Amino acid sequence: GKLNSITSDPDFNVQELVDVIIQDQSLTAEILRVANSSFYGGLTEVTTVTEAAIRLGPPELIKLAVMVTEKSQYTVKAAWLWDFITPLWGHSVAVATGASWLAQKLGYNDLTNEAFIGGLLHDVGSLVLIRAIDDICANDQCDIEISENLVRELLNSAHAEQGYNLVQQWGLPEIYCNVVRHHHDEHLSEQGTLLNIISLANKACSQLGIGLETDASIVLEATEEAHNIGATDILLAQLSIMLEDSLALA
Repeated sequence: GKLNSITSDPDFNVQELVDVIIQDQSLTAEILRVANSSFYGGLTEVTTVTEAAIRLGPPELIKLAVMVTEKSQYTVKAAWLWDFITPLWGHSVAVATGASWLAQKLGYNDLTNEAFIGGLLHDVGSLVLIRAIDDICANDQCDIEISENLVRELLNSAHAEQGYNLVQQWGLPEIYCNVVRHHHDEHLSEQGTLLNIISLANKACSQLGIGLETDASIVLEATEEAHNIGATDILLAQLSIMLEDSLALA
């Protein structure tokens, strides 16, 4: 809550953000882990949150703080469900990072934060469904054997609508509700730049097998999204490399 109030204030002070982070040991540890990851390629180790803020810059520190806070939601009690929750988190981070990177590279600097948060939240419906299955199993309410295939079918068919219902209940801005509901829609030319950017990052992750779904047959440069936002072949090749590197963040 404190994190949200600080980062939504247009005149926020980075020292306030640092102060909030260092009050939370697990948040501090995770921020330092990520700041020292190969993704940022730092040569000298960052040992304090203040150093991380200097190395990464305030906008990047905000993204990391939001990401690390969100990561705490990705937990289950049933051991077999970690096979779903772990790749789902890696996918969410990769789409967030990829979408934010695309927005910046394409000159949509005003969309970089929305692209990051939208990417992080786009599959929140899958998280909700996995955690619901976890609760049912924990309470021994399973009358039927829940197979991995059944979980996959449920996620594929219901995650967009379930996620949409959830983010609406949370009262999130319509742009995020739109992303959660429509990121698998086929025709996005009328849907605005943000959704096209996130959908393209999502397809790039699927092509690379980052997440629960792999579809190596996707040709990124042939997608409607790439056409809609003017993403060149070279940019898409760079995106794929960046996404592979982003796995160090999760």
